[in-house]
Amino acid sequence: MTGVTFDSGGHRLVGTLYLARGAAPKPTVLLLHGCPGLEKNLDLAAALRDRGRNALVFHYRGCWGSEGPYDLRTIPGDVTAAVDHLRSGEYPTVDGGRLAVAGHSLGGWAAILAAATDERLGAVAVYGAAVDLGGIDLPPERLDHEMTRFLAVTPEEFERQRDDVCARPGPLDVVGSIAPRPLLIVHGSDDAWVSAEQARRLAAAAGRPCRYVAVDGANHSFAWHRAELRDLVTGWLDEVFEWEER
Repeated sequence: MTGVTFDSGGHRLVGTLYLARGAAPKPTVLLLHGCPGLEKNLDLAAALRDRGRNALVFHYRGCWGSEGPYDLRTIPGDVTAAVDHLRSGEYPTVDGGRLAVAGHSLGGWAAILAAATDERLGAVAVYGAAVDLGGIDLPPERLDHEMTRFLAVTPEEFERQRDDVCARPGPLDVVGSIAPRPLLIVHGSDDAWVSAEQARRLAAAAGRPCRYVAVDGANHSFAWHRAELRDLVTGWLDEVFEWEER
């Protein structure tokens, strides 16, 4: 495990790189958290490392120690900056030609937008993905309690960013561009933040190959279904990377 910093738009972003054992270059997975990112998917990072894969958990501008203002519009660019960093050659055991991205909630939104235009991301997995950010329509007091008090942004500015983002092409518009790279969509049946219908619409708009998995009883963060989520995501990535090695 090593601390990571890299530049995105003139701001220093921070993260942690989980390095699998051995000196050979290995596939590496970018893990993208949601908003505000209380669930950082560190269990997935450790599971990937145990299975011989590297994993990078990093934080977008304006949250969890990364510099700059928080801005929904710059998050996909932060993902691209993370890909640039992984391919910089700084880490000999990172195979820059075998990169994947996995995102939860807003991280799923960002994963799809980034991968749609960046073919260096060879596989995409999303779980509890926020397909339509227009669904984040909370009173300012609750928006602050749930999200913005943890971020370098006010509720009012967050709402302006959300409205701007919603006027641009979103995951449903661009998900087809990921094909023929593999895509995994996982969603909980009891997700109170993002409806399972959004996930089904995303799967319907996707190209092939695409695998859609509904997890019965799981909530938005898969709080009581983490083991099942870990097995789904890491097992699917094993299949992807093993296929690439053939």
